[in-house]
Amino acid sequence: MFFNRPISLAQRFAGFVMLCSAALLVACTSTAQAPTPSTEFVGKMSVMLPAHPRLLATNADWQVLAVHRASDPVLNRLVDLLLERARKDLSLAPLERKLEGRRLLGVSRDFIRRSLLWSFAYRVSGERIFLDRARREMLAVAAFSDWNPSHYLDVAEMTTGLAISYDWLYHDLQADERATIRRAIVDKGIAQARNGHTTFKYSNNWGQVCIGGMVLGALAVEEDEPELVRDLLVAAKANVHSSLNAYNPDGVYPEGPGYWAYGTSYSVLLVAALRGTLGTDWGVLDSPGLKRSAAFFAHAVSPSGRQFNFSDGGERQEIGLPLFYLARELQQPALIEAKRSMIRNKLGLNERFAPLIALWWPGSAKAQPVALNFNGQGPQPVSIWRSSWTDPNALYFAIKGGGANHSHAHMDAGSFVIDLDGIRWAKDLGMQDYNSLENRGVDLWNLRQGSSRWQVFRLANAAHNTISIDNSLHDAIGMATLRMNGDSEAVLDLSPIFLSGQIKQATRSARVDGLTVTLTDNISGAKPGSRIRWAMSTEAAISINGNDATLSSGGKTLHVRFSGTPVTLEVLDISKPRTDLDAINPNSRQLTAQAPAADDGSWRLSVRFSRD
Repeated sequence: MFFNRPISLAQRFAGFVMLCSAALLVACTSTAQAPTPSTEFVGKMSVMLPAHPRLLATNADWQVLAVHRASDPVLNRLVDLLLERARKDLSLAPLERKLEGRRLLGVSRDFIRRSLLWSFAYRVSGERIFLDRARREMLAVAAFSDWNPSHYLDVAEMTTGLAISYDWLYHDLQADERATIRRAIVDKGIAQARNGHTTFKYSNNWGQVCIGGMVLGALAVEEDEPELVRDLLVAAKANVHSSLNAYNPDGVYPEGPGYWAYGTSYSVLLVAALRGTLGTDWGVLDSPGLKRSAAFFAHAVSPSGRQFNFSDGGERQEIGLPLFYLARELQQPALIEAKRSMIRNKLGLNERFAPLIALWWPGSAKAQPVALNFNGQGPQPVSIWRSSWTDPNALYFAIKGGGANHSHAHMDAGSFVIDLDGIRWAKDLGMQDYNSLENRGVDLWNLRQGSSRWQVFRLANAAHNTISIDNSLHDAIGMATLRMNGDSEAVLDLSPIFLSGQIKQATRSARVDGLTVTLTDNISGAKPGSRIRWAMSTEAAISINGNDATLSSGGKTLHVRFSGTPVTLEVLDISKPRTDLDAINPNSRQLTAQAPAADDGSWRLSVRFSRD
């Protein structure tokens, strides 16, 4: 039913040389300008591309999937669950072009989920009912008036979904259907980025998503649009590393683990697509820190299955498509152990790229032991410890430096989370829905000190597990540093996050000893009498006895003992919105410790977390 025309390694290499030569001509050219034509690109490039299906999975990959299923019961369960979901979703009405606020993004993402799921189900089962339903959905979005180019992520994701399903079902679509879908990929997708797009230069997840989506679209239709594809690939290659600096140096994705899954998904999609068609990945996978970011993401999930959700992120763990690709590349299947548990429990099936997890499933290579701690530098440096990878009741402690001066960041420098006995005792409230804030006039993407962004409770320092002075905001441009003192202690310099004149020096150290964590804050040079506030958010019940607090949840307890500067402990209900900008925080409260700075401007507090 599906056939690949043969392609030699020499042909692929020749094509890559041509591509590199053309890219050199435009390396310093703005994406707003057309790249200098290259005579090496005269004529079609299709001589160096394999036949359809060629994106992300070849015919051989589909055949190997059946072999892998027979030897891995968790993979087999995943495929069975995907087929079950594909059948259940057959009754869904086709998607419509309905914006949510200024975005079509939800529709684009749901299209990816549906089209890949039904295309995958057809390729695995051969049942035409899945082919027919995928075709119907593809033609529906192809008929949209546009894919909302004013918010280009929407275009990039819709192009991605249509490109993959077009490629996977190429030989089973009628010629007129292919023409209609191909025209939509071109006119509503890649033609707008022929000579690049402003998003190609972005240093955040937008650059990864928009370049990845446009390249997938281009590679899907290359034989019919060789000149357009040539120009787009040259522009994409010239800009591809702009957004990859985010991983440098140690793989800590500065927008948090949730956005790691998003941006990195499109980077590995790009790598897989380029490798399968051009025989190169433009050096993407060797970008500093990118491979190590798989360890960052694995460590960012606690033994209880909750993420260290700093920046704009949620606590619930994601299955994380790129983790599977990178685990396979690194021959480190141990990185996906937590995800195996998700699949056993029927979780993660809403991941729109879930079929690719099955196709990119890591083999059974002997795994190297995964360390119990992780620390990494970058704009948002982190240190993470756990007492075990296999015990759901293990201790988990994670802390971060950095601060608000980065895409999707919060005023959360010094913030931490703690899990023990399967309970998240110290939590991050997480992100707030963007539309809910934009619809209320919040200047959400303005990170300056006076921005209305920082009037939102969840985003400012008052909501985070950190230090505040005189109820003021942190400095929006200050970024805290983090260094390790041996393997068991992290030392953060929080001085840059306080406003000018508030302090001379502020440090926070975190030390892990067995199942005990000790957090120590030292401040000097504060104005005498200034009010210094320590805070920690939790869903646990809190009882206070002098300088000790006992947290209780699910029949478990955690003791929190304060020493140093005499402080007043208090429990604050933060479940209700403070203003009409804020969302509710169900069953959430804060444990706070407050005291004035001494006459010499000093303030010191040590907090010990333990079972007893």
